[in-house]
Amino acid sequence: MNTDLALIGLDELSALVSTMGFPGWRARQVLDWRKRGVLDPAAMNNIPMKLRQALQQHWPEPVIQLRQRQYSEDGTRKYLFALRGGGQVETVMIPEEKRITICLSSQVGCVLDCPFCNTGLQAFEKNLEAAAIVAQVWMVQQDILQQPVRQSRATRPTHLVYMGMGEPMANEAGLHDSLRFFLAEDGMGLSRRRITVSTSGLIPQIERLGAAWPVNLAISLHSADNELRNTLVPINRKYPLPALRQALNAWPLPAQRHITLEYVMLAGVNDRDEDAERLIAFVNKGRERVNLIRFNPHPGAGYQGSSRQHMDAFASLLVKAGVRATIRRSRGDDIMAACGQLRAASGQ
Repeated sequence: MNTDLALIGLDELSALVSTMGFPGWRARQVLDWRKRGVLDPAAMNNIPMKLRQALQQHWPEPVIQLRQRQYSEDGTRKYLFALRGGGQVETVMIPEEKRITICLSSQVGCVLDCPFCNTGLQAFEKNLEAAAIVAQVWMVQQDILQQPVRQSRATRPTHLVYMGMGEPMANEAGLHDSLRFFLAEDGMGLSRRRITVSTSGLIPQIERLGAAWPVNLAISLHSADNELRNTLVPINRKYPLPALRQALNAWPLPAQRHITLEYVMLAGVNDRDEDAERLIAFVNKGRERVNLIRFNPHPGAGYQGSSRQHMDAFASLLVKAGVRATIRRSRGDDIMAACGQLRAASGQ
């Protein structure tokens, strides 16, 4: 039995505890600790010492360990986690009045090379196993309980977005297995409405995700012009916009839900009137909305962000054409935790 403590179910854990010579009901105590974000058996102080020691022998090293925590003036927190077997990732906690969103990483680095993204400038190292993705939520949960979030009435993560480091759909095993746990009643029991997977447009993976786990879908679009998107989102060369359009039209979309098209605004690059016109022509207005994102600077960035005034004007063009468009509020940029800023390479 190799299932990590971050992922193991009650039946499996009960069987494991029984093989260690303890009553199976002790497994519920272990999982009660996990609900509090505790993944170290040594800290489970209402469990017999011999069982704690047996569990530590079974799981001698946690799948992730906290290395650093940073606090933004707006309440956002960024965590640096070291992974079992090497590598580091960053995770972000974003508080709002009634919700707490966790921005999850799925890869160390990224397999894609989007030139405006800080993570894309980091060489790809490896995919995260599902346990390491799930453990990010448990570790943030522990931190929230130890240091309550003043900016939110929520006391635990309520929403998950796969928008951290990496391309989630290039790590299908980690993505699907972690979603299975997040959605399962004996896992975290979250609603599909509370989970969003963002992708740059890997068409076969979009189709498989829709068939297996039709959660919220977000597309890193950034241009509705094929030639420009080839530069900004290089995977477009393999899966161009017409193919993406077909995949989005086929995505299973329940009533009152929508697909989000993410669009980072780059001054003089994709923020011209003709870019707005191409975007208007691309959007399926009944099924999609556009989320305009301020470009967040980072070392080595070769781009400048559009001004807020220009973003407002661009959004107005979309809205006048019947496109649902909003400008995303940037969070955590003072600690390099905002969209496109995450990076956890050695010596960053």
